[in-house]
Amino acid sequence: MSQSICQFIFFRVKPSVRPEDPSSEEGEALLNVFRTTKHQSGHQDSAWGRTSEDQDLIVWVMGESCPYCTAHQVAWFPRARAPKYLVRRELTNQTDWSDARSSTDQNMLDPFLAEDNAQQPTSVYVTLSPPISATATLTQNPVTELCALPYASTLSVLEAKQINANLISFRTALMEQVPQMAGPRSWAMGQLDRPCKLDHALSPSGKATVHFMAVGWDSVDAHLKAKETEKFVEGIGPLREKMLAPIPGLEMKHVSFQKI
Repeated sequence: MSQSICQFIFFRVKPSVRPEDPSSEEGEALLNVFRTTKHQSGHQDSAWGRTSEDQDLIVWVMGESCPYCTAHQVAWFPRARAPKYLVRRELTNQTDWSDARSSTDQNMLDPFLAEDNAQQPTSVYVTLSPPISATATLTQNPVTELCALPYASTLSVLEAKQINANLISFRTALMEQVPQMAGPRSWAMGQLDRPCKLDHALSPSGKATVHFMAVGWDSVDAHLKAKETEKFVEGIGPLREKMLAPIPGLEMKHVSFQKI
């Protein structure tokens, strides 16, 4: 059965690029790039939004079919339907990432990039469940927190399993044990599939594996207040023990997504 993978592209645009403004010619041109990719083979759904931390930074996310994906998936449930436990699924088929059929040509973004942009566009692929083609969660969230958690690629199998267990415990605590009005609206997570490892100077191997979370909140303030709760502090503690510093371009961000 075909699985779905999400491509997230982070890029900083010129102030004159305003896709949300119908009178912005450059903004309309960027929207046309977004719309054009909807005709790519395998495209399922897409959305875009500006980050709260930097209004010139845009996140473009696309859901693409991937019939040969390998991924460790943790299901994404709206809070109202969150189960008492999480079903974990392992997909065993191997992915040949030299096949670029499901990749987007980032050169199309060049005309819109900020001229003084020190950070080039960052693109990662991650398997989230359910895929964005099957849910409007990304665009229904008032704010979605995007968070990449890097760990040294040299961790043992037992250490990696413990991190997975800690992530599940963290999600369960915030989704089920924090009062509903104070907790997240939805929660998705998975591990970066492409590239499966990123450069990291603080890793003994020079490489890091990355867990990725997309968490829905009522507002940025709601997230910040949740971080002060006892459950959040208890849950994040074990994850931080072996966590590396954020990877440039993949620092935590808050985005209000719009459907394309």
